[in-house]
Parts: sequence; C-alpha cells; structure tokens
Amino acid sequence: MSEWRTSMKKFVALIFVIADVAGVQAPVYAADPAPSIVVIDTGTDPALFPGKIVAEACFLEYYTCANGKQAMEGVGASFIAPTTNKALSHGTQMLSVIATVAPTAKLIPIKIVERTPAGNPMLYTLASVKQALDWVIANRVKYNIAVVSLSQGGIKPGCRVPDGMAAQFAMLKAVNVPVVVSIGNNSSKTDSNAPACLPDAVAVGATDNPWPGIQPIAFDAKAKPYIARYNNVSSAVDFYANARWFVLNRDGTRKFEVGTSTATASFAGWWFVNRKESFDATYKYFADNTGVASNEWFTGKYVFIDSIPMGNAQ
Repeated sequence: MSEWRTSMKKFVALIFVIADVAGVQAPVYAADPAPSIVVIDTGTDPALFPGKIVAEACFLEYYTCANGKQAMEGVGASFIAPTTNKALSHGTQMLSVIATVAPTAKLIPIKIVERTPAGNPMLYTLASVKQALDWVIANRVKYNIAVVSLSQGGIKPGCRVPDGMAAQFAMLKAVNVPVVVSIGNNSSKTDSNAPACLPDAVAVGATDNPWPGIQPIAFDAKAKPYIARYNNVSSAVDFYANARWFVLNRDGTRKFEVGTSTATASFAGWWFVNRKESFDATYKYFADNTGVASNEWFTGKYVFIDSIPMGNAQ
C-alpha cells in the first residue's frame, strides 16, 4: 500500500513539474457559484463524493503535499491513499456526515494531516489550521463558502492559538461564515479544545446515549438527548448535536462512529441547510429552536437534526 501511495504521489508531482516546465498553470478548479462547506481535516479521495468537490487544498507542516511542497491548491491536493487507519479516515467520515445532512452543499476538503511512510497519521499543529483559514478567507467569494467545519484541535492552556487565528474567526463571522468547531472528547469539565474555545467559534458538543456503550442502535427521535460524558465541557459550548452516525471510511467501507467530531460535522451541515441572511440571524434561529440536553454536570442547548436517513441514534 505504501508503494502504491508513493507512486501516486510521484505521478501527481510529475504533473506539476511538467506544468512548471511548460509554463502553464497546474490543474485547478474553476469558480463555482453553488454554496459550499469547507472541511479542514485529513485527506480523502474526491472520487468518493462525485459531483460535490469544487476545490481542494493542502497545508502540511512535517511532510509534503502531492506537488512536493508544503502547500498546494487544486486537483489532487486533498488526496490520501486508501487506509484502514481510523484517524486517517477522519476527514472522509466528516465529509460523509455533511453530505448526508446537507446533500445540496458542495464540498471543499482541506488536508492538514498526511500519512507517514509507516502508514500512521503525521503530527500537525494549529499552524496548519491557520493556513487553511487563510485560504478560506482568500477564496470565500470564489467558491461561495458558506460554512467551515473543523473537527480538529486540542486543549491548550488559556485557549492558546497561533497569533492571528482569533482575528480569522472574527473576520469570517463578520462575513457570515461560521467556523463550526468540535469541543473535543477528553472528558474535561473545565476546558474545550482550542480553537473551539475562541469567542467567535461556533463550539459544538455531542449528545449520546446515557450509558458508556457505543452500540449502533437505531435512531430514536423520541429519545431524551443526553450530553455525552466524553465531552470537553465548558462555558464555550454553543450547541449540542447528535454524535451517533454511520460514516464512510477512506477505503469505501462504512462503520458506526460517535464523538464530538461527528456532532460538529452534522451541525455544520445543519447550519448550511438552515442558514439565514446573516450569522447572527442563523445563530438566533438555532438558539430559539433548541431543546435541552443535560448530564450529571451540565445543561446545554440541543439541536435536533431531523435529516438523518441512515439509521443513526442520539
């Protein structure tokens, strides 16, 4: 598998070398007027989402994109070889949840995690996320970007993020583009992931079954929403959404998955479906139409997503 991936990467890189020598631009996507959702995550295979991908990008810190550089935009930028590694399927999983909830949305995968030669996920930091958000800001109009979904991050003391990232969130909010961010799954009772802890993030937590198991039970619209015990819960949380989804893996198989990541992707899709004339109007719509979710320690706003045709459970 590693040899196949290396060959594929060399082939894509060769296209870019030929383009450079010939003095022509490497293959890129044309502007698309249809509204889109950006997913900043691991790579995917655009062929898994036919007719939906309108752009791709790649920003890596400790490895190189298909063009042999640490940044890339255009055809093949988000590609990652088939894998059974759960972490490396994460981006494909999030894209599949969004495609289920918001089937009319176009998709833009931005890869910030690549696989090592041993087939494991490489390290990344929020610096890659910041580069991805720079790209979103620069290309928002061209690709009619309506929502950004980010199910990555980690707990950072004092909500420490790269310089300028808070301003990116504020800038996108000002032009009515929410950055929907996962609060994380570390069971913290005091902190959420950075950058979900930023004031202009739309921070999303997960509802789950009120027992420790993760069995793929059928969706029950009448079930009482329960704040999952694995949430990183703090005052930064805006909304809670369903965590239990059947998702598409990078190798084309499907599996059952739970967590704040899937909750975030589902809410990003639901924001897209229900978006109003402004960020504030959409936020108010959700705030005014939520239920209540709770557990032993916390209570919060629960958003019921009723576009769930794949047998998912609360």
